[in-house]
Formats: sequence, structure tokens, C-alpha cells
Amino acid sequence: MNIVAYLVISLVLSAFFSGMEIAFISADKLRFEMGKKTRITSRVLSFFFKQPNNFISTLLVGNNIVLVVYGILMAQLIEQNVLGGIIENRFLLVLIQTVISTLLILTVGEFLPKALFKIHPNLMLHLFAFPLSICYVILF
Repeated sequence: MNIVAYLVISLVLSAFFSGMEIAFISADKLRFEMGKKTRITSRVLSFFFKQPNNFISTLLVGNNIVLVVYGILMAQLIEQNVLGGIIENRFLLVLIQTVISTLLILTVGEFLPKALFKIHPNLMLHLFAFPLSICYVILF
């Protein structure tokens, strides 16, 4: 795969971790407790609600790993393909890389997912309960 594909994957994962964090914080815990006996996803999520500090820490670790990968890949992409021979000043190149990377990750990886996941937090938690549990096992 090329660098753009890895960048897209890192943006999607960052959006996932950020969105799940706000969904977890905004969720109605009472609904999960009431539906715990009928839905398997509610049982999975109730495990997370019993250990909120561990769960939030795991989401933050996952997001930080993804952000480091994103930063490295974005710097390579901008330096090699976008501004490679155009800008010779190293300081200016790093400044442009930082501004572009920051704007993209804040928009796609933070603001949009948090806004979308906050609208229906319980639905989002149920939809992504199993991928979330896999990430929890890997990162915790």
C-alpha cells in the first residue's frame, strides 16, 4: 500500500478513537444496564462502564499511537510529494507540514467524529462494540 492509504487508515482510526471517547462519556448508562440481558453488545459495553478509567486510557493510548503514525506519514508525504523541490528552507517546510497536518487531523480526526458520535452516543457504542473490544484487548 502507498503512503496515502496508510494516511487514510490513520485518519479513520483517529476518528474512531476520538468518536468513541465522546460517545462513551455522553452515553446513557441506564439504558445499557436495562438492555444488558437482551443484547450482547450491552454486556460488552457494561464491562467498559465498570472500568471507565481503563477504557478511556486505552482509547487515548490508541489515539496517540495513531497520531504519531499520522504525523510521520504526513511529514513524509508533504516533504517528498507535495513540497519536495519547491521549498528549500527547512524551517518553512516544517511550518507548512505542521499547519497542514494539524488542520487535517483536527477537522477529520477530532471535530467531525466528536460531533457525529455525540448526536447518538448509545447507537455508536452499540455499532462499534466489537471493534472496540478488540482494540481494548490489543491495547490494554
